[in-house]
Parts: sequence; C-alpha cells; structure tokens
Amino acid sequence: MDNVKRIVRGGTCTGCGACRICEHISFEKNRRGFYSPMVDGQCTGCGRCVAACLYDPQREGNDSPRASGPGLF
Repeated sequence: MDNVKRIVRGGTCTGCGACRICEHISFEKNRRGFYSPMVDGQCTGCGRCVAACLYDPQREGNDSPRASGPGLF
C-alpha cells in the first residue's frame, strides 16, 4: 500500500497540501507545530496522493523541486 505516509516519514513533506486530492487525507499539526497530512483508516492505497506530491523522492524523472537544486527552500 503506497500513500503519503512514506513521504512524511522520509522527511520530504513540506505540508503544501497537494495530497489533499484524496478524501482520506486531512491536515493536522504535528508535534513540531507544522501541518502534516494524516491518512485515515479508509485508505485503499490507490497512490493518488503520492502521484500528486511534488516532493516524493521516488518521483519519476526526479522532477521534484527538491531534486533540482537550490530554490525557495
């Protein structure tokens, strides 16, 4: 099952909200005070959230903003 939890655990999530394309994702403040995606128990693992994520280190073609070098971050 692939969902945005993998990206959050990997440390590349910026809380941009692109993964909200899925109705099974909501945003809550994490223990550090930043908004982070939370996946509910109804997730089917369809991968739409991962496909929408620009910060997935496994994104095909490495067209992630983080993979392209210095930028806004």
